[in-house]
Amino acid sequence: MKIVDLVRLPRLCLTVIVVLALPASGLADTNGEQLRRMMAEIALMNNQMAQRKSDAVGIRESLSAKLKEIEAEAADQVEAAGVKSEKQARQIPRLWFDLTLMGEIEAYIDRYTQRINYYRVACDRLSYLYQQADDDLKIVNTLAGMKIDALISQTEKVLDGYLDDAQTLVIQPESLTVAPPQEMWALLNAKR
Repeated sequence: MKIVDLVRLPRLCLTVIVVLALPASGLADTNGEQLRRMMAEIALMNNQMAQRKSDAVGIRESLSAKLKEIEAEAADQVEAAGVKSEKQARQIPRLWFDLTLMGEIEAYIDRYTQRINYYRVACDRLSYLYQQADDDLKIVNTLAGMKIDALISQTEKVLDGYLDDAQTLVIQPESLTVAPPQEMWALLNAKR
């Protein structure tokens, strides 16, 4: 095709010809490298979030097991002392402490359940971004740079949003809603 023939082609066709010619240039390599770096960052973040989720699941399971032990101990104390009312339960320090502790443990279990769900959504979102980047990498040689900048921007926002949560699993005790011992007494009575 001669240059004179290119001038006669509609503008859209010229754009396609230019875009298809770009992979031979350094632009496609740059975009490909950006996508590969971004995919590596996404994979690392996804692994970290999956690990935090696994940590949270383990802690929640341990707390659930401990809660069952304490519930059994409280039920034994109620039976042994013949406790029939909350007022009587208040008179037995160990039983009242167990009821208080049960409320706190349940609050932590609820919070860890929330964190597990948060990490699950984060992993799903990161997996989606990884797949999108992988798809774009496969076509980068054909459509050099058309959607890559938007994807990179979106990915950076997501990665920045999850960065703190990927590093450590932290539950702030002051942010928990702890059921009072009276509610735990009512639950314990309901199970008997």
